[in-house]
This record gives sequence, structure tokens and C-alpha cells, in this order.
Amino acid sequence: MYAVVLCVGYGRQDRENIYICKLMEYKAMKTPPTIAEKRKAICLLSVFSLSISITVTILAADCPVGDLNRDCNVNLLDFGMMAENWLQEEPNLPLGTVVINEVMAHSHADSNDWIELYNTTGVTLDISGWYLSDSDSPLTKYPIPNGTTIPPYGYIVFYENPHFRVNHGNNTPFALSENGETVYLSFPDITSDPKHISDDRKFGASEEGVSFGRYTTSTGDVKFVAMDSNTPGQSNSYPKVGPIVISEVMYDPNAGSNAEYVELYNIEYYSVNLYVYDPCVPGDVNWAFTEGPEFEFPYHASIPANGYLIVARDPTKFDEAFGDILAQDVNVFGPFEDGTKLSNDGENVEISMPGDLEDPNDPDGPHAYIRIDNVRYSDGSQHKDFPGLDPWSKGPDEGEDESLQRKYMNLYGDDVNNWEADDATPGD
Repeated sequence: MYAVVLCVGYGRQDRENIYICKLMEYKAMKTPPTIAEKRKAICLLSVFSLSISITVTILAADCPVGDLNRDCNVNLLDFGMMAENWLQEEPNLPLGTVVINEVMAHSHADSNDWIELYNTTGVTLDISGWYLSDSDSPLTKYPIPNGTTIPPYGYIVFYENPHFRVNHGNNTPFALSENGETVYLSFPDITSDPKHISDDRKFGASEEGVSFGRYTTSTGDVKFVAMDSNTPGQSNSYPKVGPIVISEVMYDPNAGSNAEYVELYNIEYYSVNLYVYDPCVPGDVNWAFTEGPEFEFPYHASIPANGYLIVARDPTKFDEAFGDILAQDVNVFGPFEDGTKLSNDGENVEISMPGDLEDPNDPDGPHAYIRIDNVRYSDGSQHKDFPGLDPWSKGPDEGEDESLQRKYMNLYGDDVNNWEADDATPGD
């Protein structure tokens, strides 16, 4: 067996110096050191000035045992490479090293809910003693068993049964809610007791058999959205799109704010009803805008196959401004409710369908709403909300009577890359 012990100490004023020694394994090592073995190498010393010390000990000294950069020496260059790997291998990892990648919260009656984790690094990670929970108090509901590892850029899936919903004697069983909640992944700090959150993902209500997963947009923003298909233990599918999408947003018309509108489009080859039958409710439960302007669709509204529908802040003012270019077969609904309007600065516009009752024991209570589509638009000047310059077009906010228009109806909608500014075309 070949190994090298590397020790580093660092201290800061008003804090105690920490010396960390790690048994590093190399090509000839048969088994890697365990987390417990690594933790034995930690000791605390009282020091009040910045200091660095390095100790190199070569065991079974065939050259080059600790030579990571292949220069036939064990030196600071090798130590730097070791330190980079050490940060990835220890439980005290940078936040987001292991992420919640996909969640099934509304499984079929004969199936399990599940939580999938993803290792974002190129090294095997030992997550023994980490925790999963559906609450931030406590974060420690389900301790991940000893010996649990995730391969480089790999996945691991935890199921209701036999994992987080089963009482193992050292956990608090929990289940995921089809009406939405937050899942937490946390790990214990190796030098203290408090737990640290590596990742947390909030999700809303979901359709039966539809998972939520991570999706990175063109701007690098990570969304946690409904997936087109379920892929436990594999890379995520593309986000679920449709059947109804937001296809145009007119938030600053020259005719005044009362002429604002949102256009919807049916991407399917069949008519889509904007209501859900509920045997517990007289009549039906209607689709609605759940963010942005307030509006609930009227009784028995629908959108024909590959057809459009307009929701206007004031249908009369909309007709005066755009009636001459609107196709005759496009329905116009409105007005927006409770005096709401589209924000000229930008906001999230979201259309949703009713799901299960929020409280299954209260048949007269409200339904949870399942997001079908949304877009968080901007006027192009909200730089504080973006890592760089606001990428949205300023056209609709510059008096040109332009709207924001979706480029591709079948692609994910909450991404600036799928939108452009152009002359208003309601119903087309």
C-alpha cells in the first residue's frame, strides 16, 4: 500500500488555528480512507496569527508515491492538487457540491415518491451522515446511511420505501406533498454540531406522475420545474411544455394600460378545456392566472387545437386598439380582476390549472394550483435582478407599440432566449 500524509495548518486572528491532516490514497492503495479515518486527523491549536505549515510523510517510499503532478517530487504543487481534491471529498464541502436534481412528489398509488441527488464533481463523494428533510426544522429527519457514496458526475435516488418514509429508529419519517413544499439536503460541519444546507429546492403542486427537476436556462439561472419525463438515476429530461403556453405579453401599449393583454396558445392537436371537473364542487374548477394579473377563466372556457386566446385588462379598450388586426375566431376574455395590471418594470406571469384540494378533509376548501406555464419578463433595465446586464429587450417600453413574443411555442418559456420584441400580433 502506498500513501502520503499531508498536513496543513492555517489560523486567523481571533480564531483558533486548525491543523488538518489527511491520509491521501494513490494508485497503489487498495481501499480509500473512510470519513472517520479522515476526521481523526483533525486537531485544534490556539494561534492568533496567520500561519501555514506543511508536513510530508511518505509511507512505503517508492518514488513517486505522492507525486501528483509527475515531477518526481512531493512538494507544494502536489499539496495544492491534494487540497483541491480534499475540499471535494470531505463532508465540509462547498455548498452546492451535491444538489437535489429531481423530485417525485405525486407518484401513482402503487409507486414511490423519491428524491434524486447529483454529484457535480469529478470525484466520488461519501455522503454518509448527510440528511434529507422536508422541513428546515429539523433538517435531520432522514440521516443518509453509512457507506453511501455518489460516483463522479453520478446520481443516487432515495425512495419513500425503503428510505425516508420508513421508521428506521434513528429518523423522523416524512412524505412529500403533491401540493408542493421544500426539500432540504444538509450535512454536519466537521468541526461543530450545527447542520449546513448543501441545497434546497422549493416546488409547487404537481400532476400525478410528473416530477420536478433542475434545468439551466440560457442565462445560467437554475430552475426547478416540471419535467417532460421522469429519469431517476439519470440526467434530466427537457422541461414539460404545454399544453397551453403564454405566447405574447403586451405590457405597455401606446393606447394606454387598459389595452394590455396576455395571449395564450394551445400547442396540442386537440382542444384543451380551461377547467377541471370536481365531483365535490357544484360545476367545475377553472384555470387561472396565479401570478401577474389576476384572472379566473369563465365557465367552460377552452382553446381549440393550435388556437389562440386573449386575456385583456379591458376588452373594450383592447378592441379599440387591436380589434382591426385580431382574427375573428379568437376569443377575448377579461377584464383583469381587482384592478390588477401588467407591470411595466417586469414580473412573473403564470397560468395554472387546479390540482388536488389543499386539505383533503375539507371538500369545500380551495384547490392547490399546478403551474402550466410562466415567464418572468423584464423591461430591459432591471440590472439588479441579473448577474450582468438585463438581457430583455427594451423595445416594448420605448413607445414602439411592441410586445414580447415567444419564438418557439414548443420550447421552455421562462427563458429570455425564447422571447423577442416585435410589433403586436394578438391572436396570430
